[in-house]
Amino acid sequence: MARIMGWLACAGAVALLIVAMVTGTAPASAEPLGRIGDVTVRLAVVPGRPAAGYFTLTAPGEAVELIRVTSPRARVELHDMSVAGGIMRMDALPTVRVAAGQQRRFMPGGAHLMLFDVAAGVRPGTTLPLTFVFADGMAVTIDAAVRAATDAGVTTMPMPHGAH
Repeated sequence: MARIMGWLACAGAVALLIVAMVTGTAPASAEPLGRIGDVTVRLAVVPGRPAAGYFTLTAPGEAVELIRVTSPRARVELHDMSVAGGIMRMDALPTVRVAAGQQRRFMPGGAHLMLFDVAAGVRPGTTLPLTFVFADGMAVTIDAAVRAATDAGVTTMPMPHGAH
């Protein structure tokens, strides 16, 4: 019996490896090179304006490079905020690299996701699938909790997203 269970476990591991190699994505239970946590989407106060996404990216063992985030229900861009000469601006980020053993928080007032053209039906209390794609080809999909801009615990942005 133990021999059969061992063969089944081995066959299952091989099947997961084949799925990852063929599709370029990891199964939902697989750990990505970087850990993604605290994933939320904050809807805009004004309907039709871009929403914002926040998360934490951790590179526990080796550096990771996030090259894009996608969703079937919105167009997603990586953004960062900066202040120069007293003027606040937002710029698109081509990629985000996190060194081994480091962490980068995407949060209000700093790096964040911009979600444009959010599909109808995405409302507070629902989830929005976000696929995090890494430079090595790994892709991990996480259902982000959707919140209203006015929900308790959602930090306000110092500049409205519609300003760029």
